[in-house]
Amino acid sequence: MNQNTVLSLYEKIEALVRRLPGPLQKAISEELSPLKQIFLTQRPARLVLLGQTSASADQLFSALFDSRLDLSHLTSENAWLNFHHRGLGGFRLLDARRLSETSHSWRDLETALSQEQPDELLFIVDGSRDFDLGLECEQATRIVELCQQRYQTSPPLIGVLDFPAGLDERTRSQRQLQFQAWLDGQPQFKQSFVRVLSICSFARFRQDGTLDTERDERRNITELAELLVRELPPEAQVELARLLHVRSIQKQIAQKLVRSITAISAAIGAQPIPLADFPILTGLQVAMVAGVMYLGGRELSVRSAAEFCAAMGTNISVGMVLRESARAAVKIIPGWGNAISGGVAAAGTYAIGRAATEVFVEGKALADARRLLSRFRRKGGGRGK
Repeated sequence: MNQNTVLSLYEKIEALVRRLPGPLQKAISEELSPLKQIFLTQRPARLVLLGQTSASADQLFSALFDSRLDLSHLTSENAWLNFHHRGLGGFRLLDARRLSETSHSWRDLETALSQEQPDELLFIVDGSRDFDLGLECEQATRIVELCQQRYQTSPPLIGVLDFPAGLDERTRSQRQLQFQAWLDGQPQFKQSFVRVLSICSFARFRQDGTLDTERDERRNITELAELLVRELPPEAQVELARLLHVRSIQKQIAQKLVRSITAISAAIGAQPIPLADFPILTGLQVAMVAGVMYLGGRELSVRSAAEFCAAMGTNISVGMVLRESARAAVKIIPGWGNAISGGVAAAGTYAIGRAATEVFVEGKALADARRLLSRFRRKGGGRGK
């Protein structure tokens, strides 16, 4: 994400808001704050791998990303590995399992964990064979203790049991219960243990790295991706949700964005300042659409957002007529005019946000979004607002 573009857009909106009355500025600033957190404090997730070295991290992450991924080719910064996908973001990975197989010592691991606070611990186990996790749990316990000492908190710990394709149901069930018992039996994990998820990460990839759909044996990968993103702190969710195409999280954050901009639009629209608020509302709506597009995996672009609004049929002239018609209601229904005017602004903003979410997050066609917007208009939401 181009942080400079986001910051510039945010500063322009703040400058417009400063033109409004003092009490309104405060209310709007409170709604803008979470938006700033979503788009200006985002960073790559930091994941730590624990468990058995026989469980393939390459296969697991290839399954998650729908393309072949060789972790050994990732750039290294101390013990942390950097993954970046152009246009979508990245994550950082610390594979603590290989401590005994490399030149890394516990001091090296302590240094890496002290430099950056882990967001999640992934305890991965090879489900193709019976296992004894005594050593692996001991290592995981030490890492949890290190995090507690350094950060006074424990990152979420997720158990991932990776079965081979075709393993019988009885064996899978027995090994999952066994794995669950190992993690439940560690007192140091009480505050951090989330759950065990059984998956199959096996899939064949073509020479160009793309997925061979005829040899795709993956199971519960979507559920794992959603769990990984959901357990992250808010500032690390957006990038991983975009990378893993976790629509449920993308939609949830988009809805939060739309709700906040709608609340701001309602507050501004209720002010008896003819025409003065129109540039603010228009700017907010375009910024909202740009944010939804970004959450859905598109490049952050104000121009593209404005083009989407135009494609939806929203325009300033029609919106202005409806907006000022609502203001005229003050003369007809004393005391209710501003509320109606604010409702028009809010309903129109919400409709545009919903339409953008359907297209850019849920993957629906532009025609479907237009029909949604038309339904809102027929209910009196207005156009362009």
